[in-house]
Amino acid sequence: MLHIHRRPLSLAALAVSALLLAGCGDGGDGGAGEDGATAPADTSAPAQDTATPDDSASPGEDATGDGTAAPSGSASPSGSPGADSTAGAGGEAAVVSSAVAAAQDAVGDDARAFEIAREDSPASWQIAVASGDREHELYVSQDGEDVISQEEEGGLDSDDREKLARVQVSLEDGLSTALETVNGTLDEAQLETEDGSTVWEVEIDEPDGNSVDVFVDVENGSVLKIDR
Repeated sequence: MLHIHRRPLSLAALAVSALLLAGCGDGGDGGAGEDGATAPADTSAPAQDTATPDDSASPGEDATGDGTAAPSGSASPSGSPGADSTAGAGGEAAVVSSAVAAAQDAVGDDARAFEIAREDSPASWQIAVASGDREHELYVSQDGEDVISQEEEGGLDSDDREKLARVQVSLEDGLSTALETVNGTLDEAQLETEDGSTVWEVEIDEPDGNSVDVFVDVENGSVLKIDR
């Protein structure tokens, strides 16, 4: 009889032990975070902290705060063809005036230029300058800055002396008037007689290739006529 009563007690003890073990298993899962172990759920989805493709700037663009590309620093194509050369009548007149002034300064205080011509080889201005009764020939760089060469040609001829005596408007002013009247580049200019008047005959090459002669009165600076 004693043996029969001891067996049920052993079964009950086993049941209690099973419950205790189950409880320990549940407690172990909850304590994983407390002892510093990283649970699998905590290592997932780090992508939430990274930028999505929509938030990043596209290749080659500087990102602004609103996601749009910053304006590029490249210059707009505002320059016309041949923008490295002097543009417009004002620029051409300034270069020519500078060349004439450089030639006159090289000759002396009483120097007066009375002819100018564009030379292609070397690229320069050929300028005739009168000083007293002497004529000087100079070559000035095409930008009008430097005198390349200078030579005295001898005495002025009587025709040039007579025309120079009538000049009240300088060669620079006559060239400026002509280039304001006709858009183009200067080919040459000289003292001439036209319809009984002494004039600066200024030959200008227009952008389309046409050659135009502008006649500027040396006494009052007016344009007497234009030949196309």
